[in-house]
Amino acid sequence: MIPFYFEIMEANQWLRDFSRDYFLTFINQYLAFKTRNKSYIQMMKDFPVAMKAAKKENFDDIAEWIYHVEKRFHNDSVNSLWVMVVDAPRYIVENSDNKILHMIDEFQHINRYIFKDQDCEKRIDKLAGTYFHTCEYRNAPFLVSGSWVGWLMDDLNKQLPGRFIKYPMGNMPENESVETIFKYAKIYNVPVTEQSAYLMAQLTEGNPFYIDGLFRSKNQNKDFTTKQGILETLEYETLSLNGSINNTWMEYLEAAFDKINDVHAKQMVIFLSKNRDRRVGHSEIREKLGLEMTDPELEKKLKALYRSDIIEEDSGLYKGVGDNIFDKIFRRSYSDDITSFITLEAPKEYKELIDKWEDKYKKAQGELNLYKGKYLEFMVWNHLEHAYKNQELYNEMFFGLPDGFVFEKFEKILSYTAPPLNTIQFQIDVFARPEQGAYALIGEVKNRRQDAPFTIDEAKAFVQKAEELVRIERIEKSILFVVSMGGFRNNALEYIKKNQIAWSSDDRWLVHC
Repeated sequence: MIPFYFEIMEANQWLRDFSRDYFLTFINQYLAFKTRNKSYIQMMKDFPVAMKAAKKENFDDIAEWIYHVEKRFHNDSVNSLWVMVVDAPRYIVENSDNKILHMIDEFQHINRYIFKDQDCEKRIDKLAGTYFHTCEYRNAPFLVSGSWVGWLMDDLNKQLPGRFIKYPMGNMPENESVETIFKYAKIYNVPVTEQSAYLMAQLTEGNPFYIDGLFRSKNQNKDFTTKQGILETLEYETLSLNGSINNTWMEYLEAAFDKINDVHAKQMVIFLSKNRDRRVGHSEIREKLGLEMTDPELEKKLKALYRSDIIEEDSGLYKGVGDNIFDKIFRRSYSDDITSFITLEAPKEYKELIDKWEDKYKKAQGELNLYKGKYLEFMVWNHLEHAYKNQELYNEMFFGLPDGFVFEKFEKILSYTAPPLNTIQFQIDVFARPEQGAYALIGEVKNRRQDAPFTIDEAKAFVQKAEELVRIERIEKSILFVVSMGGFRNNALEYIKKNQIAWSSDDRWLVHC
């Protein structure tokens, strides 16, 4: 199965240029997969460059495809060019045992940003429909996704009926949310604590868009180490017109309301949002809002809101989206007393939420070992990033490093997960990718009590995972290490020493550098 990933950009594009980029993106990824040469993925989307690479790798059939697509690009109509390239992936593997997995992201943009003419004045509003037959072949299945689910589903229902099975992706579970927050904190160099990461995971409800928005926030007083600091950024992002989370949601809501074009739409969403903890029937909606319409007429309007992903449906009953942040953003612009909501109601509701989660965290602190482990991972990442500045300190914190070892700057430090197609699936807590010629550091991290030391079975499992990582990433020089705050069992330590693995139980890993 050869993966082909393509993201449809949110920018006006001429179909001729779009077709070229679509085809050459596939060719680059096909060559990279077949040769296991990652550099082809980043190769310029240019016909002569692709032709040179195909000939170099002796892919004569691919070179022939490039020749004919380029010829059509320069000489034929844009429609005939698109007809050729949209089916190219499945035709290329048709007479082989290979399959192509199309993964088209932001698919809802295809009917909005692709144009027939170079001046981008004649929008093609039914381009999604050109996949009607293409997406049904077993040798080239499709996965399509989009960040605006309502628009995406509307296009699929109208232009590709019966061609796709819907798999809604919910928010991340709590443990993945906390891990994501630690990774964002590392990437954006924004300090967090074990407790603040937990509180942010709860407030964002595991929604990656909200987590991303908080870390990217332009709020000048961004501080994620305190409860008040988190609230200030959350209020800025959702209640201020300068907040990116607010802007993105409002852009979507305004477009959705314009499309639905119904005078009662906002009233219905406000009513259902206020009652988002329960399901509401048609008769109650009509009565509370004073609507004079039949059930089928009301159902049509409610379905339009549901398909725009603004309300939820359950067995013919409706309720507001169960999302605290969306609720605040919507009411911030459409409530009866906006000033009171921004200055009093919303801050009060946010504070009640964070107080509730803080209380739960304190009561369950002893049970949150997973978060302790992720927090230590995060701290080790940060320490290793600065280790080259203080060689003496970090050589002192480790035992078992090679004589004369020198910490270098690392290209990247994060956890590592095996590629999906790898036969052995595993995760490494710390992978410090070196710059050329230096040692890679591969680490296992355990943040447990003294009565739960690191075991020999864990040590052996870690070595197996590390060896697989070295093989996959073709690491030339590496040092394995284990940081265990609960210490080590004697036989585990003997195994670690025998296999020349560095180790540490130093409390300073938990102190911000």
